[in-house]
Amino acid sequence: MAINKIDKAILWEGREWVNRGGSLLEEDPLLAKRFIAKGIEGIPNEPIAWFNLGIALHQQYRIHSAIRAYQYSLTLANCPQKEILQNLSHDLLLIGRFEEGWKCYENRLSQPKHDNSYFINALGPAWQGFNDPRPCKQLILVSEQGFGDTLQFIRLAIQLKEKGLNITIFCQKALARLLKEGSNLTTVLHEIKPDRLTKGTLWCPLLSLPNRLNLTKKSIQKAQGYLTVKDAKVKEWKQKLKRKKGHLLVAIHWQGNLKHERSLYCKGRSMSFHNLLPLSGIKNVEFIAIQKGSGLQQIDPNSSFPFVKGQKEFNVTLDFRDTAGVLANCDLLISADSGVVHLAGALGVPTWLALRWIPEWRWGIQTTNTPWYQNMELFRQPSNGDWNSVINRIAERLKEFSTIK
Repeated sequence: MAINKIDKAILWEGREWVNRGGSLLEEDPLLAKRFIAKGIEGIPNEPIAWFNLGIALHQQYRIHSAIRAYQYSLTLANCPQKEILQNLSHDLLLIGRFEEGWKCYENRLSQPKHDNSYFINALGPAWQGFNDPRPCKQLILVSEQGFGDTLQFIRLAIQLKEKGLNITIFCQKALARLLKEGSNLTTVLHEIKPDRLTKGTLWCPLLSLPNRLNLTKKSIQKAQGYLTVKDAKVKEWKQKLKRKKGHLLVAIHWQGNLKHERSLYCKGRSMSFHNLLPLSGIKNVEFIAIQKGSGLQQIDPNSSFPFVKGQKEFNVTLDFRDTAGVLANCDLLISADSGVVHLAGALGVPTWLALRWIPEWRWGIQTTNTPWYQNMELFRQPSNGDWNSVINRIAERLKEFSTIK
Protein backbone atom coordinates (compact mmCIF):
# COMPACT_ATOMS: atom_id res chain seq x y z
CA MET A 1 0.00 0.00 0.00
CA ALA A 2 1.39 3.39 -1.00
CA ILE A 3 2.10 6.02 1.62
CA ASN A 4 -0.09 9.07 0.97
CA LYS A 5 1.06 12.68 1.21
CA ILE A 6 -0.36 13.15 4.71
CA ASP A 7 1.54 10.10 6.02
CA LYS A 8 4.74 11.30 4.37
CA ALA A 9 4.32 14.70 6.01
CA ILE A 10 3.83 13.09 9.42
CA LEU A 11 6.94 10.95 8.95
CA TRP A 12 8.99 13.93 7.82
CA GLU A 13 7.79 16.07 10.71
CA GLY A 14 8.45 13.28 13.21
CA ARG A 15 12.02 12.86 12.03
CA GLU A 16 12.55 16.62 12.13
CA TRP A 17 11.49 16.75 15.78
CA VAL A 18 13.73 13.80 16.65
CA ASN A 19 16.71 15.32 14.82
CA ARG A 20 16.24 18.66 16.55
CA GLY A 21 16.02 16.91 19.90
CA GLY A 22 19.09 14.82 19.19
CA SER A 23 21.16 17.95 18.58
CA LEU A 24 20.20 19.25 22.04
CA LEU A 25 20.98 16.15 24.11
CA GLU A 26 24.05 17.70 25.72
CA GLU A 27 23.09 21.35 25.75
CA ASP A 28 19.46 21.11 26.94
CA PRO A 29 18.27 17.54 27.69
CA LEU A 30 14.88 18.73 28.95
CA LEU A 31 14.07 20.48 25.68
CA ALA A 32 15.61 17.57 23.79
CA LYS A 33 13.25 15.18 25.53
CA ARG A 34 10.24 17.33 24.59
CA PHE A 35 11.26 17.49 20.93
CA ILE A 36 11.99 13.76 20.72
CA ALA A 37 8.72 12.85 22.45
CA LYS A 38 6.89 15.06 19.93
CA GLY A 39 8.70 13.28 17.10
CA ILE A 40 7.79 9.84 18.46
CA GLU A 41 4.12 10.74 18.02
CA GLY A 42 4.74 10.68 14.27
CA ILE A 43 7.29 7.84 14.13
CA PRO A 44 6.46 5.58 17.13
CA ASN A 45 8.45 2.63 15.75
CA GLU A 46 11.70 4.49 15.08
CA PRO A 47 14.39 2.90 17.34
CA ILE A 48 16.80 5.85 17.12
CA ALA A 49 14.06 8.09 18.51
CA TRP A 50 13.59 5.86 21.56
CA PHE A 51 17.36 5.52 22.00
CA ASN A 52 17.77 9.30 21.98
CA LEU A 53 14.84 9.61 24.35
CA GLY A 54 16.69 7.28 26.74
CA ILE A 55 19.77 9.51 26.58
CA ALA A 56 17.70 12.64 27.23
CA LEU A 57 16.03 10.99 30.23
CA HIS A 58 19.37 9.84 31.58
CA GLN A 59 20.72 13.38 31.28
CA GLN A 60 17.81 14.53 33.44
CA TYR A 61 18.65 11.91 36.11
CA ARG A 62 15.47 9.99 35.23
CA ILE A 63 17.35 6.71 35.17
CA HIS A 64 14.39 4.32 35.51
CA SER A 65 12.59 6.04 32.63
CA ALA A 66 15.77 5.93 30.54
CA ILE A 67 16.00 2.18 31.10
CA ARG A 68 12.44 1.68 29.88
CA ALA A 69 13.13 3.75 26.74
CA TYR A 70 16.27 1.73 25.96
CA GLN A 71 14.46 -1.55 26.53
CA TYR A 72 11.65 -0.53 24.19
CA SER A 73 14.14 0.58 21.54
CA LEU A 74 15.65 -2.91 21.61
CA THR A 75 12.28 -4.40 20.57
CA LEU A 76 12.20 -2.38 17.35
CA ALA A 77 13.64 -3.41 14.00
CA ASN A 78 17.05 -2.11 12.96
CA CYS A 79 17.84 -0.68 16.38
CA PRO A 80 21.45 0.40 17.22
CA GLN A 81 21.82 -2.60 19.50
CA LYS A 82 25.43 -2.16 20.62
CA GLU A 83 24.97 1.47 21.61
CA ILE A 84 21.67 0.78 23.38
CA LEU A 85 23.05 -2.15 25.36
CA GLN A 86 26.07 -0.12 26.44
CA ASN A 87 23.92 2.66 27.89
CA LEU A 88 21.38 0.22 29.28
CA SER A 89 24.01 -1.80 31.13
CA HIS A 90 25.44 1.35 32.71
CA ASP A 91 22.03 2.53 33.90
CA LEU A 92 21.07 -0.87 35.30
CA LEU A 93 24.32 -0.97 37.28
CA LEU A 94 23.91 2.66 38.34
CA ILE A 95 20.63 1.88 40.14
CA GLY A 96 21.96 -1.36 41.61
CA ARG A 97 20.25 -3.92 39.36
CA PHE A 98 23.47 -5.89 39.29
CA GLU A 99 22.28 -9.25 37.97
CA GLU A 100 20.71 -7.70 34.87
CA GLY A 101 23.42 -5.08 34.57
CA TRP A 102 26.40 -7.46 34.58
CA LYS A 103 24.77 -9.67 31.96
CA CYS A 104 23.98 -6.69 29.75
CA TYR A 105 27.50 -5.34 30.29
CA GLU A 106 28.89 -8.43 28.55
CA ASN A 107 27.81 -6.91 25.25
CA ARG A 108 30.78 -4.52 25.45
CA LEU A 109 32.93 -7.44 24.29
CA SER A 110 31.43 -7.20 20.79
CA GLN A 111 32.96 -3.75 20.31
CA PRO A 112 36.24 -3.39 18.37
CA LYS A 113 38.07 -1.83 21.34
CA HIS A 114 37.44 -5.07 23.26
CA ASP A 115 39.02 -7.35 20.68
CA ASN A 116 39.93 -10.61 22.45
CA SER A 117 40.44 -12.64 19.28
CA TYR A 118 44.00 -13.56 20.32
CA PHE A 119 42.78 -15.39 23.41
CA ILE A 120 39.69 -16.81 21.71
CA ASN A 121 41.77 -18.28 18.89
CA ALA A 122 44.39 -19.69 21.26
CA LEU A 123 42.23 -20.86 24.17
CA GLY A 124 38.61 -20.91 23.03
CA PRO A 125 35.65 -19.20 24.71
CA ALA A 126 36.19 -17.24 27.91
CA TRP A 127 35.95 -18.97 31.29
CA GLN A 128 32.34 -19.15 32.46
CA GLY A 129 32.96 -19.30 36.19
CA PHE A 130 32.96 -22.25 38.55
CA ASN A 131 30.29 -23.98 36.47
CA ASP A 132 32.64 -24.15 33.47
CA PRO A 133 33.16 -27.90 32.78
CA ARG A 134 36.68 -27.44 31.39
CA PRO A 135 39.60 -28.22 33.72
CA CYS A 136 41.44 -25.04 34.65
CA LYS A 137 45.14 -25.37 35.39
CA GLN A 138 45.75 -21.64 34.82
CA LEU A 139 43.31 -18.76 34.49
CA ILE A 140 44.52 -15.67 32.64
CA LEU A 141 42.55 -12.58 33.62
CA VAL A 142 42.76 -9.89 30.96
CA SER A 143 42.60 -6.24 32.05
CA GLU A 144 40.56 -3.89 29.93
CA GLN A 145 39.69 -0.22 29.65
CA GLY A 146 41.34 2.17 32.14
CA PHE A 147 43.66 1.92 35.12
CA GLY A 148 40.72 2.49 37.47
CA ASP A 149 38.82 -0.51 36.11
CA THR A 150 41.81 -2.76 36.70
CA LEU A 151 42.40 -1.45 40.21
CA GLN A 152 38.72 -1.75 41.12
CA PHE A 153 38.23 -5.32 39.93
CA ILE A 154 41.62 -6.81 40.71
CA ARG A 155 40.07 -7.63 44.09
CA LEU A 156 38.19 -10.46 42.37
CA ALA A 157 41.44 -11.89 41.01
CA ILE A 158 42.89 -11.79 44.53
CA GLN A 159 39.86 -13.64 45.87
CA LEU A 160 40.11 -16.30 43.17
CA LYS A 161 43.77 -16.81 44.05
CA GLU A 162 42.75 -17.24 47.71
CA LYS A 163 40.28 -19.92 46.61
CA GLY A 164 43.15 -21.91 45.12
CA LEU A 165 43.03 -20.98 41.43
CA ASN A 166 46.30 -20.50 39.58
CA ILE A 167 45.85 -16.89 38.46
CA THR A 168 47.83 -14.98 35.85
CA ILE A 169 47.09 -11.28 35.37
CA PHE A 170 47.57 -9.67 31.96
CA CYS A 171 47.38 -5.93 32.62
CA GLN A 172 48.67 -2.50 31.64
CA LYS A 173 52.44 -2.21 31.93
CA ALA A 174 52.14 0.78 34.26
CA LEU A 175 50.29 -1.31 36.87
CA ALA A 176 52.16 -4.62 36.64
CA ARG A 177 54.80 -4.10 39.35
CA LEU A 178 52.36 -2.39 41.69
CA LEU A 179 49.94 -5.33 41.54
CA LYS A 180 52.65 -7.95 41.87
CA GLU A 181 54.36 -6.30 44.84
CA GLY A 182 51.14 -5.30 46.60
CA SER A 183 49.06 -8.48 46.49
CA ASN A 184 49.12 -12.28 46.45
CA LEU A 185 49.20 -12.21 42.64
CA THR A 186 52.62 -13.59 41.88
CA THR A 187 52.18 -13.81 38.10
CA VAL A 188 51.43 -10.36 36.70
CA LEU A 189 52.39 -9.75 33.06
CA HIS A 190 52.04 -6.90 30.60
CA GLU A 191 52.62 -9.17 27.60
CA ILE A 192 51.56 -12.76 26.96
CA LYS A 193 53.85 -15.07 25.00
CA PRO A 194 52.65 -18.30 23.35
CA ASP A 195 54.51 -20.47 25.88
CA ARG A 196 52.08 -19.26 28.58
CA LEU A 197 49.15 -20.75 26.68
CA THR A 198 49.62 -24.36 27.74
CA LYS A 199 46.97 -27.08 27.86
CA GLY A 200 44.46 -26.43 30.59
CA THR A 201 44.85 -22.64 30.39
CA LEU A 202 41.62 -20.66 30.30
CA TRP A 203 41.06 -16.93 30.11
CA CYS A 204 38.49 -14.30 31.07
CA PRO A 205 38.14 -10.51 30.72
CA LEU A 206 38.63 -9.00 34.16
CA LEU A 207 35.38 -7.03 34.10
CA SER A 208 33.43 -10.16 33.15
CA LEU A 209 34.20 -11.67 36.55
CA PRO A 210 31.26 -9.90 38.28
CA ASN A 211 28.88 -11.66 35.89
CA ARG A 212 30.70 -15.01 36.10
CA LEU A 213 30.79 -14.86 39.91
CA ASN A 214 27.25 -13.47 40.34
CA LEU A 215 28.55 -10.43 42.19
CA THR A 216 25.97 -8.49 44.23
CA LYS A 217 26.26 -5.48 46.53
CA LYS A 218 26.21 -7.80 49.53
CA SER A 219 28.92 -10.08 48.16
CA ILE A 220 31.45 -7.32 47.40
CA GLN A 221 34.42 -8.11 49.62
CA LYS A 222 37.72 -6.52 50.66
CA ALA A 223 36.18 -3.06 50.65
CA GLN A 224 38.57 -2.04 53.42
CA GLY A 225 41.60 -2.31 51.14
CA TYR A 226 43.29 -5.14 49.28
CA LEU A 227 46.59 -3.75 48.01
CA THR A 228 49.66 -2.83 50.05
CA VAL A 229 52.76 -0.71 49.51
CA LYS A 230 56.24 -1.90 50.37
CA ASP A 231 57.54 -0.41 53.61
CA ALA A 232 60.67 0.79 51.84
CA LYS A 233 58.58 2.81 49.37
CA VAL A 234 56.50 4.34 52.17
CA LYS A 235 59.66 5.34 54.09
CA GLU A 236 61.25 6.73 50.91
CA TRP A 237 58.38 9.12 50.38
CA LYS A 238 58.10 10.00 54.03
CA GLN A 239 61.62 11.39 53.77
CA LYS A 240 61.05 13.10 50.42
CA LEU A 241 57.75 14.76 51.33
CA LYS A 242 59.13 16.54 54.42
CA ARG A 243 55.65 17.21 55.77
CA LYS A 244 55.16 19.77 58.54
CA LYS A 245 54.66 18.55 62.08
CA GLY A 246 51.16 18.98 63.40
CA HIS A 247 49.70 19.35 59.90
CA LEU A 248 47.42 17.09 57.94
CA LEU A 249 48.74 15.97 54.58
CA VAL A 250 45.95 15.84 52.00
CA ALA A 251 46.45 14.54 48.46
CA ILE A 252 44.44 16.28 45.73
CA HIS A 253 43.59 15.25 42.19
CA TRP A 254 41.16 16.99 39.87
CA GLN A 255 41.42 15.67 36.30
CA GLY A 256 41.13 12.13 34.99
CA ASN A 257 41.96 10.87 31.52
CA LEU A 258 40.02 13.19 29.22
CA LYS A 259 39.91 10.50 26.52
CA HIS A 260 37.44 8.65 28.74
CA GLU A 261 35.13 11.69 28.88
CA ARG A 262 34.09 11.84 25.26
CA SER A 263 30.67 10.25 25.73
CA LEU A 264 27.77 11.92 27.53
CA TYR A 265 27.82 9.11 30.10
CA CYS A 266 31.38 10.02 31.16
CA LYS A 267 31.70 13.69 30.29
CA GLY A 268 32.14 16.12 33.16
CA ARG A 269 33.85 13.83 35.68
CA SER A 270 36.83 16.13 36.00
CA MET A 271 37.08 19.61 37.45
CA SER A 272 39.84 22.23 37.27
CA PHE A 273 42.48 23.03 39.85
CA HIS A 274 40.76 26.40 40.28
CA ASN A 275 37.74 24.62 41.77
CA LEU A 276 39.89 23.41 44.67
CA LEU A 277 41.07 26.86 45.78
CA PRO A 278 38.55 27.07 48.68
CA LEU A 279 40.63 24.37 50.40
CA SER A 280 43.80 26.44 50.46
CA GLY A 281 43.08 28.59 53.50
CA ILE A 282 42.35 25.84 56.03
CA LYS A 283 44.72 25.94 58.99
CA ASN A 284 47.13 23.12 59.77
CA VAL A 285 46.60 21.43 56.40
CA GLU A 286 49.12 21.06 53.60
CA PHE A 287 48.63 19.38 50.26
CA ILE A 288 50.33 17.14 47.72
CA ALA A 289 49.02 17.30 44.15
CA ILE A 290 49.18 13.79 42.73
CA GLN A 291 47.89 15.04 39.38
CA LYS A 292 49.77 13.96 36.28
CA GLY A 293 49.59 14.98 32.64
CA SER A 294 48.10 18.19 31.29
CA GLY A 295 46.08 18.86 34.44
CA LEU A 296 49.25 19.64 36.37
CA GLN A 297 49.81 22.67 34.14
CA GLN A 298 46.71 24.30 35.66
CA ILE A 299 48.63 25.11 38.84
CA ASP A 300 49.82 28.70 38.93
CA PRO A 301 53.55 28.60 39.81
CA ASN A 302 52.98 31.71 41.92
CA SER A 303 50.05 30.16 43.76
CA SER A 304 49.98 30.42 47.53
CA PHE A 305 48.35 26.98 47.76
CA PRO A 306 50.15 25.26 50.68
CA PHE A 307 51.91 22.38 48.93
CA VAL A 308 54.22 20.07 50.85
CA LYS A 309 57.97 20.57 50.37
CA GLY A 310 58.33 17.34 48.40
CA GLN A 311 55.85 18.36 45.70
CA LYS A 312 58.50 19.01 43.05
CA GLU A 313 60.09 15.60 43.61
CA PHE A 314 56.75 13.88 43.09
CA ASN A 315 55.95 15.88 39.95
CA VAL A 316 58.75 14.14 38.01
CA THR A 317 57.70 10.58 38.93
CA LEU A 318 55.89 8.30 36.48
CA ASP A 319 55.55 5.11 38.54
CA PHE A 320 52.26 4.06 40.15
CA ARG A 321 54.28 2.64 43.05
CA ASP A 322 55.46 6.16 43.86
CA THR A 323 51.89 7.42 43.83
CA ALA A 324 50.95 4.56 46.15
CA GLY A 325 53.88 5.41 48.42
CA VAL A 326 52.77 9.04 48.62
CA LEU A 327 49.15 8.09 49.32
CA ALA A 328 50.28 5.80 52.12
CA ASN A 329 51.82 8.90 53.75
CA CYS A 330 48.66 10.97 53.41
CA ASP A 331 45.82 11.40 55.89
CA LEU A 332 43.28 11.87 53.12
CA LEU A 333 42.74 12.03 49.35
CA ILE A 334 40.32 14.56 47.83
CA SER A 335 39.72 13.82 44.17
CA ALA A 336 37.43 13.92 41.18
CA ASP A 337 36.47 10.57 39.64
CA SER A 338 39.60 8.96 38.17
CA GLY A 339 41.89 5.96 38.48
CA VAL A 340 43.59 7.58 41.48
CA VAL A 341 40.52 7.11 43.69
CA HIS A 342 40.56 3.39 42.93
CA LEU A 343 44.23 3.22 43.88
CA ALA A 344 43.52 4.98 47.18
CA GLY A 345 40.47 2.79 47.80
CA ALA A 346 42.44 -0.37 47.06
CA LEU A 347 45.09 0.78 49.55
CA GLY A 348 42.49 1.63 52.21
CA VAL A 349 43.43 5.34 52.23
CA PRO A 350 40.57 7.63 53.41
CA THR A 351 39.13 9.26 50.29
CA TRP A 352 36.60 11.99 49.62
CA LEU A 353 35.33 11.61 46.07
CA ALA A 354 33.78 14.59 44.27
CA LEU A 355 31.17 13.31 41.83
CA ARG A 356 29.34 14.97 38.98
CA TRP A 357 25.56 15.18 39.14
CA ILE A 358 24.98 11.93 37.22
CA PRO A 359 27.99 9.77 38.05
CA GLU A 360 29.42 6.75 36.31
CA TRP A 361 27.62 3.49 36.97
CA ARG A 362 30.01 2.27 39.68
CA TRP A 363 29.04 5.00 42.18
CA GLY A 364 25.30 4.40 42.34
CA ILE A 365 22.84 7.18 43.12
CA GLN A 366 22.09 9.35 46.16
CA THR A 367 24.24 7.55 48.76
CA THR A 368 27.28 9.11 50.45
CA ASN A 369 29.12 5.79 50.69
CA THR A 370 29.96 2.93 48.36
CA PRO A 371 30.21 -0.84 48.83
CA TRP A 372 33.38 -0.82 46.74
CA TYR A 373 35.55 1.01 49.28
CA GLN A 374 34.96 1.19 53.00
CA ASN A 375 37.10 4.31 53.55
CA MET A 376 35.51 6.40 50.81
CA GLU A 377 32.89 9.14 51.15
CA LEU A 378 30.98 10.50 48.15
CA PHE A 379 30.23 14.20 47.66
CA ARG A 380 27.71 14.65 44.84
CA GLN A 381 26.87 17.69 42.74
CA PRO A 382 23.37 18.99 43.62
CA SER A 383 22.91 20.05 39.98
CA ASN A 384 24.78 19.55 36.74
CA GLY A 385 28.21 21.20 36.77
CA ASP A 386 27.96 22.63 40.29
CA TRP A 387 31.46 21.96 41.62
CA ASN A 388 31.35 24.99 43.91
CA SER A 389 28.75 23.42 46.19
CA VAL A 390 30.71 20.17 46.31
CA ILE A 391 34.04 21.79 47.19
CA ASN A 392 32.47 24.13 49.75
CA ARG A 393 30.99 21.10 51.54
CA ILE A 394 34.35 19.35 51.38
CA ALA A 395 36.09 22.46 52.75
CA GLU A 396 33.74 22.57 55.74
CA ARG A 397 34.33 18.88 56.40
CA LEU A 398 38.08 19.35 56.08
CA LYS A 399 38.00 22.08 58.71
CA GLU A 400 36.27 19.65 61.07
CA PHE A 401 38.59 16.83 60.07
CA SER A 402 41.73 18.89 60.74
CA THR A 403 40.44 19.84 64.20
CA ILE A 404 39.71 16.21 65.13
CA LYS A 405 43.08 14.99 63.83
